[in-house]
Amino acid sequence: MTTTQSKNTKKSNLKRTTIFLTEEHHEALRRMAFEQRTSMANLIREAVLEMLEDEEDIREITKAREEGGQYITFEEVDRRYREAHKGK
Repeated sequence: MTTTQSKNTKKSNLKRTTIFLTEEHHEALRRMAFEQRTSMANLIREAVLEMLEDEEDIREITKAREEGGQYITFEEVDRRYREAHKGK
């Protein structure tokens, strides 16, 4: 993977990154971008952001466990939400 700084740094703080995809993955991503009326780059950025946010959540849960903090599972959050919003 190659990373270079964006040519137009005044407009954004994005950096250019080159990735290699199989032909099948490239075509599927191109099709998805077309269907969602967005760019392939935007789909990739969104996927990376989601992955980074998931990793941060995992780190926070691990830290809470190590410190003996209170936490609940996603399943419990989902159950409580559904229970609180029944019939709405």
